[in-house]
Amino acid sequence: MVEALLATARAARNRAYAPYSRFPVGAAMLTAEGAVITGANIENASSGMTVCAERLAVMTAVHAGFRSFQKIALVADCNPPASPCGACLQVLWELAGSIEVIMGNLENKVLIKPLQELYPYPFGASLWPENPVNDHYFNLAENWRVPALFHPVGYLSNGFDDPGHIPGQYKELFSQVVIAPEYEEGLYRIEEEERIHLIAYLHKVTGYTLKERRSGRGNEVYGVFACRAPLRPNAIAQTTVELIDRNKNVLTVKGADLINGTPILDLKTIMPVK
Repeated sequence: MVEALLATARAARNRAYAPYSRFPVGAAMLTAEGAVITGANIENASSGMTVCAERLAVMTAVHAGFRSFQKIALVADCNPPASPCGACLQVLWELAGSIEVIMGNLENKVLIKPLQELYPYPFGASLWPENPVNDHYFNLAENWRVPALFHPVGYLSNGFDDPGHIPGQYKELFSQVVIAPEYEEGLYRIEEEERIHLIAYLHKVTGYTLKERRSGRGNEVYGVFACRAPLRPNAIAQTTVELIDRNKNVLTVKGADLINGTPILDLKTIMPVK
């Protein structure tokens, strides 16, 4: 899990906004439930408004409803690996307690310390029993409106980098589904399946239309929830593919109408009709 968290933090670093320091940092927070929440430093011309990667990750996690955490990893391009600043240590202490802090760099050097060793004299309370935010507020009915966080378990690999490049006969197209190594055990016995559903995130799709003419349905008007249009309120796709082969964490599939690099959110088997 340490390597996976560092890899995720390294990827999150690519989304930093650091035009002033030129020092992008990525962070990945592991919750008690096993979810991973990322962050990157977001700078501002008014330097006091800058938010570090670690604070962005833990605050995003708390806003998403998580309140118990295991570890946080951060990656920056420096040697030795950077440790969280004092402000981040204070925020992490109050919201997460003395979790494990994993510090890495681009040369694969790693330091691991408990937070309280990095910050032996924190100010104020820690952990959630003393926190004024309680279960009542997290369980209110209207919370269904709060955006949900999903985390890819892998990605699709083929030779098509743009939706317009996918051939019309995509049912004959071979692709690979590369599952993250830490999830490989979840593929146990999947090779017994002839066909599977891929649940994917259409990462290059922007915007949506609730109703439009569909060329595949005689140019008649359909609502977005009544068809397979890619422009949707949530850019999530389900596609059914033939499972050709499995080699450890890599599945060879046939018939995916997805582009290269598409994040895969989940795999589902097809239940037989009784």
